[in-house]
Amino acid sequence: MTSVIQQQAALYTRIFSLGMQNSLVYRWNFLVRAIAGFVPLLGSVFLWKAVFADANNQGFAGYDYHVMMAYFLSLIVLDALTSPVEDDFAIASDIRDGRISQVLLKPINYFTYRVSLFLSSRLVYAAVVCVPVGAMLIFFRDYFNSIPMAHTLPYALLAMIGSAFLQFTITYAVAMLAFWLLEIGSVVFIIFSIEFLAGGHVFPLDVLPGPLYAICRWLPFAYEYYFPVGLFLGRIQGDAIWQGFLVQWAWIAFFYLVGQALWRRGLKRYTSVGN
Repeated sequence: MTSVIQQQAALYTRIFSLGMQNSLVYRWNFLVRAIAGFVPLLGSVFLWKAVFADANNQGFAGYDYHVMMAYFLSLIVLDALTSPVEDDFAIASDIRDGRISQVLLKPINYFTYRVSLFLSSRLVYAAVVCVPVGAMLIFFRDYFNSIPMAHTLPYALLAMIGSAFLQFTITYAVAMLAFWLLEIGSVVFIIFSIEFLAGGHVFPLDVLPGPLYAICRWLPFAYEYYFPVGLFLGRIQGDAIWQGFLVQWAWIAFFYLVGQALWRRGLKRYTSVGN
């Protein structure tokens, strides 16, 4: 039993290493993508700057200008470290082009295989963007002065890990639709649009009216973005912290099970050249 575990660990470590090597080939693409990804979020930063200027820098739903800026700057960091980079299209391409046949012939779990590649690409991506992200944080460091990081950072880091796995399991489950759809682009776009609004990209969710905020707190998208950043800023406290972790990991388990169910069902009708 121990030898089997060691063999599997060695196998996926090798896959992780190969994934890193492959990702390094595209490091300049990663850098350009990261810088381009800053644009919409920085747009939100300047939008809220204008909002607070019109309000004579008065508080808005419990946020002052500096905390609101810290929210969006933290969101940029979270996005850079956790968001999958076209993993959904890569998985769909594996299915559509028949490359999963190579995996099926080997003692490899496809989900674990894709997780290994996802983690390796995130590591390379983080290494590539650390300079521009670090420079941005240094430039805007004054916005973080009021945040009790010693208390909030450990919770935020745990939530960030959960965010990465939640985003991946959603991506994986959606990509499984490629067994039935020729193109999943429209589905990906719809989900991305909902994520952008209900996840807290446009505004912190707790500025919403109470009933809407309560609904968003039970949706998975809040636990991709708003929850980790809210923890970091100290906006989520007390029992809400542990309730949030419970909901986050419940959604991770849900999408994992959905993805695996779609995988098993899809394999039953899977055909490709050479099968």
